[in-house]
Amino acid sequence: MNGLLVVLGIAGMFLLLIAPHEAGHFAFAKLFNVRVIEFSIGAGTKLWSVMRGGTLYAIRAVPILGYVRMGGMEVGDFAEPNGFHRKPSWQRLVILAAGPAANFLVAMVIIAAVELTQVNTDPGKVMSVTKGSPAAVAGLQSGDSIKTVNGRAFTNPGLIRDEEDANPGAPVNLTGVHADGKSFTYTITPGCDANNHCQIGIGLPRRLITWQDPFVDGVSFPFIAIGDIVKGLGQLITGDIPGGLLGPNGVTGPIGIAYVADQSVGLGFDTYLGFVALLSVALGFTNLLPFLALDGGRMVVVLIEVVRRKPFDRTAELNIQRFGLVALLGLAAVISFLDIQRIATGQFPGLTH
Repeated sequence: MNGLLVVLGIAGMFLLLIAPHEAGHFAFAKLFNVRVIEFSIGAGTKLWSVMRGGTLYAIRAVPILGYVRMGGMEVGDFAEPNGFHRKPSWQRLVILAAGPAANFLVAMVIIAAVELTQVNTDPGKVMSVTKGSPAAVAGLQSGDSIKTVNGRAFTNPGLIRDEEDANPGAPVNLTGVHADGKSFTYTITPGCDANNHCQIGIGLPRRLITWQDPFVDGVSFPFIAIGDIVKGLGQLITGDIPGGLLGPNGVTGPIGIAYVADQSVGLGFDTYLGFVALLSVALGFTNLLPFLALDGGRMVVVLIEVVRRKPFDRTAELNIQRFGLVALLGLAAVISFLDIQRIATGQFPGLTH
């Protein structure tokens, strides 16, 4: 069952990354009346397909890729009236940018949805009680609300930890209200380990989350994540992170992503969704980079055409883009080899609980 859950988790992750990205391109291509020949999730052998409105919709065997094949982008087809290259430059830019934008939107929705399940304005809300812990023995239960700690009003989730650290092993006096509305007063002696770390055994909110926070955090998440990605890339390039871009902590590919997805499934649904949201931002950001075969590279071509006021030779552009795609796939193959090597030697950082 665990194996099936991991497979579903990895497949679902790639679906959440690829499908919205391609759907973004597809939606605006249709909106601007560009002929869409095929909308495919995956690559390689067709597993399922249907023809609707002149467009082939397909699911293919390799789940880590996808594409929207538009008219007017192949040799002998450049002059098609409803082809991509016959549309105004601003429409082509929107079509190209819609894929990354969809990835950012998915990340926003995921973060907001996860936080909406964690809305909590009560700093003393008991989220969990460790079985057999001093708190459990005393009678505390999940859903209880702690109001005072040693006579101090419970105003932040760290108050119990402060009291435990200030007087290791000393009894803690708690007052509050059970989930059924009944008041309680407990005097609980924390359990201490060999390092004198003491705790009563309850889980409290890591922070207070109001009804507004999920939406604010969701919208801001892509910007914060991109900032972290840019900072991390800078540290890899400058050598601040040992090994650089291709080192143990360097860039990763589909193999490494699947490996971390496997770990995230085991760390809980919230961790898994947070990882997917981060990857969605990373995919959108990467596609905006001005490299050949990426959306950003194609956008640069459109912008240069606007400046020079005439189009490029479409056949030459197509050949250059194909060269860029081959180079990109070659790079992905190298990174995947490094991922396998890192995982096999235990150097892959992965996720920590």
